[in-house]
Amino acid sequence: MQDLLDELRQAYSEYRKELDEAERKQRPADGLLGFGRSVKDDACHDRFDERIAHAVSVLCAGPLTSEEAGQAIRLLLLRKTDAEWHLSAQWMLIAAERHSLPLIAFLSPELAGSLQKEYAARYKPWNRLPVQKQVLQALKERSGK
Repeated sequence: MQDLLDELRQAYSEYRKELDEAERKQRPADGLLGFGRSVKDDACHDRFDERIAHAVSVLCAGPLTSEEAGQAIRLLLLRKTDAEWHLSAQWMLIAAERHSLPLIAFLSPELAGSLQKEYAARYKPWNRLPVQKQVLQALKERSGK
């Protein structure tokens, strides 16, 4: 199971490398008026999402403990998203949080409640996007509160 958690970590690492490479290749006028390449249109975003989806599907197919599911969910929901990431990546990182939904079923109610509190503290209620509301609701339902 540790290999699959490492695969999740590796997906973030590779995504970061690919984004850095796309930024280095970008010319000053790229993306202006729809011409040239833009980092936001790079295929690295899709590859990242596919890597995450694959790792989560394999995790859900195998025997998974509550603690292992919690570790994977922490990677998906509570990782550091700071200004070092390109703006287009920030949106993809938030979108990737939806992959935590199938893992929530493996959590114990106590762990789900703990993750719900931590995750809710990250985002103000008025700034939450639909995916964040959906994850919070799933965590709440799993916790039984």
